[in-house]
Amino acid sequence: MKGVVKFATLLAATVFLVSCSKESKTVIGSIVFDENGEWFEEAIAGMRDAAKSLDVVLEERNSHYDLGVEKDLVNEHLKNKAKAIVICPLAEETGRVLLQAKTIGVPVITWNTVVSPEPTAQVVVDSVKLGSATADYLASYIERNNITGLKTALITNETYSIGVARCDGFINTIEPLIQKGAMEIVYETRSELTEETLVNVQKMLKERPDIEFIWCWNQTTLLATMSVLKELGRTDILVAGTDMSVSLAREMLAENGQLLAVTTQQPYKLGYEAVVNAVKAVKNEEIQFSIVIPTITYNKEDADSLKEYIKTHEKFERK
Repeated sequence: MKGVVKFATLLAATVFLVSCSKESKTVIGSIVFDENGEWFEEAIAGMRDAAKSLDVVLEERNSHYDLGVEKDLVNEHLKNKAKAIVICPLAEETGRVLLQAKTIGVPVITWNTVVSPEPTAQVVVDSVKLGSATADYLASYIERNNITGLKTALITNETYSIGVARCDGFINTIEPLIQKGAMEIVYETRSELTEETLVNVQKMLKERPDIEFIWCWNQTTLLATMSVLKELGRTDILVAGTDMSVSLAREMLAENGQLLAVTTQQPYKLGYEAVVNAVKAVKNEEIQFSIVIPTITYNKEDADSLKEYIKTHEKFERK
């Protein structure tokens, strides 16, 4: 009987220690506004891997594109005693909601979207370069193929500062091509989500069937544009844009593929560095305010890089 009591006491003590161990781990509150699609899946995987390697708990939440929900989730994390918050903010105005966290000493690390007032630190890419890098490749392609008067359509954004910066980067970089007659912008439409892009691209091509090239500001509009072109059989139109995916890599590898180039942000690194710097902030370690993740441009002429991308990113692909 004494042996049974001793074993039960030991078991209870073990359970207590495990419970205390879990409760003693640093909790990092995470908020995204979407978790669908390859881009967000890759970024979330980066956050999870960082949390695992640093032995912290990542409490994940999703605002589903709702500013009100996003505000509630910030309050929820604070109520649940999160030691830091990592967030891909829905809009610049999210900064005002996050200010309450900073006020009570909870570090806030934003990634992807820039907010005001400023967070503790931000993990970003150079959004202007994200647009201009694709334009640099296009300029080289036009020169090598002696193209003139390329009738160009732009799918742009004015909702987010990072979206505007991408668009400015692309447009400013192609200005010399326009000035010398290599390109002509004949249409511009603003789109953000899939359904509106499908409608806008259909309308655009109906009004200007002579369009020869389309540039898209993000992955959603790029994928939707490619879908419309396939549906309409418009294999004569060239395309480029920002934010990579496995299906886009395959498009570029296709023998007669019309997707020329995509500049991407490396979302895995965005998510990973957000958590790493959140933990540093909790430990009062020195961190930079702005952690800039380099962009990468993939193009259809570099098959090896595209194959490597597919190999390392297939796990994020939506079937």
